[in-house]
Amino acid sequence: MNTLVKRYTDFAHNYDAVLIVGVLDGDPLFPGVLARTGRAAANLGTSVLPILSGALRSSEQIGTIAHLVANEISEEHAPISGMIITDAPADFTNKTPHDVDHNTVISLPDGGPRELDEQAVESLKAAMEHGSDVITPLSFTASLIGRARANRKRIVLPESTDDRILLAADELLAREVADITLLGDAEAIHARAAELKLDLTQATIVSNDDPELLDKYAAEFARLREKKGVTYEQAYETVKDLSYFGTMMVHMGDADGMVSGAINTTAHTIVPSFQIIKTKPGADLVSSCFLMLMEDRVYVYGDCAVTTNPTVEQLASIAISSAETAAQFGVDPRIAMLSYSTGTSGKGPDVDAVVEATKIVRERRPDLVVEGPIQYDAAVDAKVAATKLPDSPVAGKANVFIFPNLNAGNIGYKAVQRSAGAVAVGPVLQGLNKPVNDLSRGALVEDIVNTVAITAIQAQG
Repeated sequence: MNTLVKRYTDFAHNYDAVLIVGVLDGDPLFPGVLARTGRAAANLGTSVLPILSGALRSSEQIGTIAHLVANEISEEHAPISGMIITDAPADFTNKTPHDVDHNTVISLPDGGPRELDEQAVESLKAAMEHGSDVITPLSFTASLIGRARANRKRIVLPESTDDRILLAADELLAREVADITLLGDAEAIHARAAELKLDLTQATIVSNDDPELLDKYAAEFARLREKKGVTYEQAYETVKDLSYFGTMMVHMGDADGMVSGAINTTAHTIVPSFQIIKTKPGADLVSSCFLMLMEDRVYVYGDCAVTTNPTVEQLASIAISSAETAAQFGVDPRIAMLSYSTGTSGKGPDVDAVVEATKIVRERRPDLVVEGPIQYDAAVDAKVAATKLPDSPVAGKANVFIFPNLNAGNIGYKAVQRSAGAVAVGPVLQGLNKPVNDLSRGALVEDIVNTVAITAIQAQG
């Protein structure tokens, strides 16, 4: 399925519209065939227009088959935009749309004309324009690739001694996702690429021993850290480090973003960004969020990786930054400020902190939709929300979840990741002037590709 989505994404970006012809020939006889078709459609971000034969079938039989087909496809979160019935008996049109659960039914009578009349043409056009608002993990990552490709940015990857980085660079360049800069020795990188049968000829390779760049970066780093007593000589030694060198490239405009952490620790990756790139205007701190890719939607969880025990003001800042990140990746933010209490049901200093943080968010960003304090079940389940917080614009449909501290956030995202099978993308750093993102040291090549795409989108602004 991953290969299918990649191939489609790379093909479809050249066109305004693509017709995807299904592989089923005749009526499906085997259980699961339609489910796989439905999941493919959901992952490709398209709606489905099934074509069923009505030959030698009564209206009741056609209605039953159509209903079963629609159910099996819809259960995989693929929207049915319409249905075409060929060789339908004359009375079938009187049985729709009540007996067939879709928006549009185009009925072609038995022995009738093969050219559609005007009404059928309009119905078909409406079905084609129906679209899909379902977001699966594969469709989301495909959208990342498409958005990054539309406005390519220069992303520096400092850890070129790791084969995963080279494999990811090869894919990123081949798919034209970003312009890649690798740090290290050009001869060694090309030799290893040849062994792995990779094409890195389009990558820019920069040595972190380049004296001209070291001088430029050391002078700037010493200026930035002057109040901390850092001398030019100390700065020169510091910027030789790959993480510092790569971060200086981003700071000085020689790259648009950096992705690291496949080898180095999170602290090694992000501390230089705190010292060099710093926070953007309006951001109180650098925080993080995870993009949690559920079966049919995207959630944003913050902060699950950086801020240990946020103050009330910091918690509000995390909520605002997480909402901005959500919007940047196509999620219309509805913020849930999580607590063990919903509304006024509980009391205590922890609840009071969430109440105050929610108030600050509303004051600073009245355009954002936010609710707090709220429990997780009331935030995501409409039935629970109807009981606990019936008039809330967020309860039951939240998609940005702000945890009260790192302990809760880290436990929460990992519990959902492992128990619900969600794909956790991140941590995505937010609040920085320019994008730097951290990888897990267990990152797969696919994870690196996705993180580079995220970083490139952040760099687009």
